Amino acid sequence: MVRKRLLVQIQQAAPFHLHIHFIKGSVFFMPKTIVLTGATSGIGRALCLRLIKDGHIVYATGRSQEKLDALKKETNERLFPIRMDLTSFKSIEQGLKDIQDKTSHIDVLINNAAATSAKEIITEDGFEMQIQVNHLAVVKITDALFPLIKKVSGMVITTSSDAHRQTTFKEKALLNKTKYKIFKRYQETKLYNLIFTYYCDRVLSSSGVAFYAVHPGLVKTDLGSKNANWFVDKIWKLFASTGQTPEGPIPTYLKIIEERPQPYIYYAYEKPNHHLEIVEDKSVQETLMNHAHASLNLKALGAFNDE
Repeated sequence: MVRKRLLVQIQQAAPFHLHIHFIKGSVFFMPKTIVLTGATSGIGRALCLRLIKDGHIVYATGRSQEKLDALKKETNERLFPIRMDLTSFKSIEQGLKDIQDKTSHIDVLINNAAATSAKEIITEDGFEMQIQVNHLAVVKITDALFPLIKKVSGMVITTSSDAHRQTTFKEKALLNKTKYKIFKRYQETKLYNLIFTYYCDRVLSSSGVAFYAVHPGLVKTDLGSKNANWFVDKIWKLFASTGQTPEGPIPTYLKIIEERPQPYIYYAYEKPNHHLEIVEDKSVQETLMNHAHASLNLKALGAFNDE
């Protein structure tokens, strides 16, 4: 009992980067440095609060400074709010610089942010909004932070969805040359997330970085009603009302972070999940990534910035 009281006192006095965990009577100094996009609402917010509660250091990104400030007030000194609007490459680059200036390594990058819109929106960078936010931003952020992740043989987790099973890969859709439909485009971008994850696992496995994707399941969030007309808003709310709370998917993310499971890549409900075979098609992966590298002015296929 005396030993436990002493350890509690040490824990309370320890700086945030030496946060102490009690595990089966032992003491471990095990905080992870985690970058989490889309941290101010839905799954991202719930996951952010849990990660902070568990003692991790979280760089939480969001578009709204007001929501980031509110999240900061609700947490503690281990939360670093980073303003990042994924509809703007300029904003992404500024947010990335803020992260790179503040930390020397990243244990976990969670690409969680996503968006939908009832009407087609073209961003200031010239891309359809869902393609930019849900896909190109994921590639851009992963590429920029890869050196910090590689330093500690960390991991990248991207929130995908079983919605990808309702579509197939079409280069015309990637180029935004098909008729825009809100949920069809969402399905396509979630497919891109999986293709990207399996591409990274194939090309970058020797780097020591692990890549995963998560299907969170149906969750009660406002994702489908953002930028929506009244009809889509009603349909989404009716659909989402049958889902789980934003806290529901958290155990799957924690399992990956804590266990680094192998050999599977795509998870749902804490178990390996099935995906369309096309996500492992090398020619499809190359088509997707050639487009991403050209769109983002990155290096040649497979050459992430790991200098």
